[in-house]
Amino acid sequence: MIDIVYTINFLTNGGPTRVIKNIINNLKKSKYNVMILTLINQNNQEIVNNLKKDGIKIIELNYEKKMSMVIKQRNKIINLINKINPQIIHTHGIVSTIIVSSNKVKAKKITTIHNNIFEDYRYTYGNIKGFIYALMHIYCLKKFDETICCSKTSYNVLKNILKRVSYIRNGINVQKSNNSSDIRQKIRKELNIDDTNIVYVYGGVINERKRVVELVKMFSNALKENENLLIVGDGPQMGNAKINANKKVIFVGFKENIIDYFQASDIYVSNSASEGFSISVIEALSCGLLCLLSDIPSHKECFEIDQNYYIGEYFNKLDFNKKKDVIFNKIKTINKQKLIEFQEKYLSAEYMTSQYEKYYYKYIE
Repeated sequence: MIDIVYTINFLTNGGPTRVIKNIINNLKKSKYNVMILTLINQNNQEIVNNLKKDGIKIIELNYEKKMSMVIKQRNKIINLINKINPQIIHTHGIVSTIIVSSNKVKAKKITTIHNNIFEDYRYTYGNIKGFIYALMHIYCLKKFDETICCSKTSYNVLKNILKRVSYIRNGINVQKSNNSSDIRQKIRKELNIDDTNIVYVYGGVINERKRVVELVKMFSNALKENENLLIVGDGPQMGNAKINANKKVIFVGFKENIIDYFQASDIYVSNSASEGFSISVIEALSCGLLCLLSDIPSHKECFEIDQNYYIGEYFNKLDFNKKKDVIFNKIKTINKQKLIEFQEKYLSAEYMTSQYEKYYYKYIE
């Protein structure tokens, strides 16, 4: 048996948690003994309870959500890890990475980078503080046995900085309703959207990095009579987004069942300024949605995986209307099953897990 501890700030509906869950769910139970260690007291208890029902042991340390407060407990956390005595510890996020980077940790150290470190920290913490955090994170990564980026784009940021770095693209399994056509009709009826309308959908947080306000402005000026834009999510810029929206833009707030809203839509949209490798894009593809995405490197990477598949268009502010028209004109002729096939072939949880397993075996031999 291979003993692995996964560490993360807290379990939520975000990308890092979904990656951990998908890895664990696809590991062979006969070969692995896994545990999750969470640091901060903001776990989604429904996720915790579901994992426990599946037989996953979870240790919740429940520290306050402040980086300095958690790092002060570093020695206690290290002692706990060494007491558990895993062969591998797999971290997700800067806080657990700082703690585990200590030479006192006996296990082999693997970490996953879920973002573009320099860009993401700049948006989150500001230019100066963000740059300091990025340097701090990189300093700690140099003490790890393996740094695995969630995309080739993230890897390109670090490949000339770290000696032991590689990439494995995010992959997921999506639980979709078997009666997708019924779900589609139900959601559209609830939102008063005609069955024949083309529906664009954004799913995620509404903040500065995601540039949802700008996205809403562009769509409000470009939506035709038979088109709608759904905004599924919440965040600090919700008010500004609503102010800039016309009646064809529909805000539905945060939804646990976001996949249902994807199944009710036709084209997934994102105007994000920075991504590691978007889980929402993968979810959209799994539902057979075309993608209309901002022209940042990680979005472009999606289109470059296999150009035999048409998965949509990427845009900038100047050519948004043109690219929107291109994808609108193609939507009726696209075979949705091909988009689903693309996701299952390149961005599935099974494939992602098989790639991580290669590193797990590498460091226990």
